[in-house]
Amino acid sequence: MDQTCVIGADVGGTFVRIGCVAMDGELIHAAIYKSAAISTGPPKTAIDDLAAFIKQYISELRITDYRGVAIGFPGTLDKSREILYSASNLGENATSRFDGLRIPAGLAAHFDAPVFIGKDTDLLLYSDVHQLGLRTDGMVTGIYFGTGIGASMIYRGETVFGSDGVAGEIGHLPISETGNKCTCNGRGCCESVASGWRLVQLRDEHFPGTPIDDIFTLHHQTVPIKRYIHDCARIVALTGNLLNSEYTVVGGGIVAMKDFPKDAFLAEILALLRHPYPRDTFRLLYSPAGQDAGVLGAAQLIFHKLGERSEIYSIPVKR
Repeated sequence: MDQTCVIGADVGGTFVRIGCVAMDGELIHAAIYKSAAISTGPPKTAIDDLAAFIKQYISELRITDYRGVAIGFPGTLDKSREILYSASNLGENATSRFDGLRIPAGLAAHFDAPVFIGKDTDLLLYSDVHQLGLRTDGMVTGIYFGTGIGASMIYRGETVFGSDGVAGEIGHLPISETGNKCTCNGRGCCESVASGWRLVQLRDEHFPGTPIDDIFTLHHQTVPIKRYIHDCARIVALTGNLLNSEYTVVGGGIVAMKDFPKDAFLAEILALLRHPYPRDTFRLLYSPAGQDAGVLGAAQLIFHKLGERSEIYSIPVKR
């Protein structure tokens, strides 16, 4: 393939998506693999294995001109986006083989283009802001329900990283009194009641034999699933009351599932928001980019880093 592009990868707890994006931001190609393709093995070979995975994709598509590589991880990173602190959903016992590694520095020797990493939800929100044409001179929040739950915030055109770089870990806010154990080894986290892995647990406990893709179609009126939707709504309402964002974008594999009850979800959120504000001005938007949002967001990060775009987050549009 002779077309100039960038390479983006979106690493999730269950799947990793990788793709190439043209310099105008259009997706050229994307592929999906089990995350085990890169998440299993000893830490000492983690970076080499990740490099081999990306290079194999480049080779298979016969990509000859790529200007950058960016990878989104489901975990916590340092503020400079050089070190992956923790990615508990990529391993066992709240650890992963990538924890503590300087990933861009380690990958630099493998590629003839700059390498960047980011938090997966930051990249998802970059894509959504771009696709939806949102202004970011105020506050924009993205909440993503996948294997785990993650969030990202943009305020006045800049991503909110926090003092240590770990802002947005909404999946690990202590919200539940059930005491369910989380993948981080904590108990009562948001993820323990409203994540993708919790939905699988509910299926196994209450609806064995139901394909997970059919769970909302067949069981949306049952008490366990109604409670699950309520808990998802609690998380969105929590951020709404706390941040009073101009826009709240919701995405991820869970809300993209067949027959996810969006009307009931919104009704639950509005019932939990403080009134009259922020309830009366609350704006809920759904991520438009589907399963390739992380790849497209990785491309937006590369464009910004390379100076190919004057703005990454804020696209002035008339509202």
